[in-house]
Amino acid sequence: MTSPKLSHDTPRGRMYSIEPGGKPVYPSITNVAGMRAKDHLQGWYATMASKRALEMFDYLQRNPERASEEIRRVTSAKWGTQKKIAAAAEDYTRRAADFGTFVHALCEDWERSGVRPGREEMSALAAQLRQEAGALAQERSLEDLVSRAQLRLDGFAAFLDDFQPEFIEVEQTVVNHTVGYAGTTDAIVKIGGSLLSADIKTSKKVRGDYALQGVAVVNAEALLDDDGTVRPMPELVGAFIIHLPEAGGYSAVPLRTGDAEFEVFRALKQAWLFEAEECISGPSTNPQQLLLSLLRAKGGLDALGTGA
Repeated sequence: MTSPKLSHDTPRGRMYSIEPGGKPVYPSITNVAGMRAKDHLQGWYATMASKRALEMFDYLQRNPERASEEIRRVTSAKWGTQKKIAAAAEDYTRRAADFGTFVHALCEDWERSGVRPGREEMSALAAQLRQEAGALAQERSLEDLVSRAQLRLDGFAAFLDDFQPEFIEVEQTVVNHTVGYAGTTDAIVKIGGSLLSADIKTSKKVRGDYALQGVAVVNAEALLDDDGTVRPMPELVGAFIIHLPEAGGYSAVPLRTGDAEFEVFRALKQAWLFEAEECISGPSTNPQQLLLSLLRAKGGLDALGTGA
């Protein structure tokens, strides 16, 4: 399992340095794409929270002898109970992300070795993820985890048989110095004589905003290796998703990666650079100070040639 050595978790999200031991300078592609508003998720957060609350109530109905004890516990720790209910969506997302990481790692091993991982290798990888990254903590049954992953690998096997991709790069970091971002594509593959960026997704559906990630890879300026080596970026025809759904099978979904999509990505990069707290000045104590502060904030004092 490969993790980009030049990537770093920071208070502002995942960022990349351009040399080993260097300071993180560029936000990740997913970090930038994540600046897009997701207002539709608010209803989902509420639904997941209410679902967890109902599950807690159902538990009391199934275990009436525990009702008094549980009610006392909840009453004495209201804040903790609120946090548990509010974290329902976050817990679901983390579990799905951990499972996706697991499947990605299995596919990566397959791409590099040319051999499908067996159950023993899958169990060993799950143990490694738990120990090193603290992932898969919500998985109660290792057997169930491996079985669910096997279904995804069946879909990946069908994709390999149908499309016969040649894997040119696997888990390769790319960088664009002009716009200022970096990221890692699951693979650069050759299909039908053309080079494409391929990303594996285990989400419920293929979302349109995946195109923002794909267009960033297609418009990268260079390949960036873990030791800081910079290599020429091959010309990519486009990007697509290898979707491995829960029900099994696969779909190869092309993404639109034209100028319009890249313009949106560049705008999101500008939004990422925006520091909201820097837009606030200290409180003004009189009208003159208020107006001077407003002019200074707009650059008006410089335009007027004053030094106030």
